[in-house]
Amino acid sequence: MGQGQEVPARRMLTKMCRTGGWVMLQNLHLSLDFCFEVLEALSEENDIHESFRLWITTEMHPQFPISLLQLSIKFTNEPPQGIKASLKRTYAGLPDDILEYSNAPQWQPLLFGIA
Repeated sequence: MGQGQEVPARRMLTKMCRTGGWVMLQNLHLSLDFCFEVLEALSEENDIHESFRLWITTEMHPQFPISLLQLSIKFTNEPPQGIKASLKRTYAGLPDDILEYSNAPQWQPLLFGIA
């Protein structure tokens, strides 16, 4: 969330709460006031569609609302330190058939770039 993103985020959040759908708010720690607004909106909304899902990405912040975390299913992902560890983690998780998926010369550099 950056400057000026609250209005479209608010609009999308309201729409998806009613119609069902997924919303992702990235870097919510950068807009703590909006965090509290989201929490209030979710608490007051009586008719949230069963297909509605809200995804939030955030970094640790001492003022991030605990109550929003308590309502959430949390998933943490800490990237490995350094390129070697990152490459090992990526390639160790890929089966051989994925590594050999294509003979195109772009395939291996693409995998390397994703790692």
